[in-house]
Amino acid sequence: MTRTNRLHSALALLFLSLCTTPVALAWGNEGHRIINRAAATKLPQDVPAFLRSPDAANEIEYLGPEPDRWRSPLEPELNASQAPDHFIDLELADRIGPLPRSRYEYIRMLYAAAVQQPQDAAKLAPEKVGFQPYIAIEVMERLQAALRQWRALSAAGATQADDAKASQQAVIFYAGWLGHYVADGSMPLHTSIHYNGWVGKENPNAYTTEHHIHAQFESVFVAANLKGAAVQPLVPNAANVLADPFADYVSYLRKSNGLVERVYQLEKAGGFENAGSAESRQFTAERLAAGATMLRDMIYTAWINSAKPLAP
Repeated sequence: MTRTNRLHSALALLFLSLCTTPVALAWGNEGHRIINRAAATKLPQDVPAFLRSPDAANEIEYLGPEPDRWRSPLEPELNASQAPDHFIDLELADRIGPLPRSRYEYIRMLYAAAVQQPQDAAKLAPEKVGFQPYIAIEVMERLQAALRQWRALSAAGATQADDAKASQQAVIFYAGWLGHYVADGSMPLHTSIHYNGWVGKENPNAYTTEHHIHAQFESVFVAANLKGAAVQPLVPNAANVLADPFADYVSYLRKSNGLVERVYQLEKAGGFENAGSAESRQFTAERLAAGATMLRDMIYTAWINSAKPLAP
């Protein structure tokens, strides 16, 4: 390789490293599993029995961390394409105004904002801002379609029994997959530019700017201190049907975003070190329960809406 080629290769690697979306794994393995199991075990009785079974709960729990298993450098294209689905920096997304319902309209509007705000064009690249609400609604609608298919196959009778059984596996997979992104949305740092250390010139409360708070909170602290038994009672028994899943989900993200500073306050007080404090443990359990509650309600909404007849 010539010196020129080596220089070009080095520059290309540097460029790729600068453009790579930061990795942030919300809740780690334990938190995702807690959320998915809590949701699966709080489904209403009118949900199909196969989806409420212990086997389904086990699989839905296992699938909680599944999209994080797709984030290896050994699968670089997959990692790059789906990494932005795990977060949304609402402070940047709000520059385009109310979030549109279409992923592609959202992309178009971010690029238009980047043209109007050239000083922040790099920050407004869609993969830097994130797609969190879009993947959540898209997977929920996959689940809804799978439940509609299960209804049709079940109604067809014994001749379609094998297909009906296979469709149950599709439903369980989509429910578990959905759980990952809904759980991401309950973690405040997955909704903010302050995802791993306070950024910007204004930091009057001297919050940490070091890149440790994210993993310390969602993975290390949760694994050491939180169990499903602390979260399950915080999930209401009564399920809600979401009147407008997209709008309701965006409101859910905004509620998480409103707690970003609380995470930093707890970190500053040592709340995520070792056993932390009663306050930090309660706060974390409440966020895990918020994720489980929204997931349960989204699964239930998909079930109810799957009964609606298709247009001709």
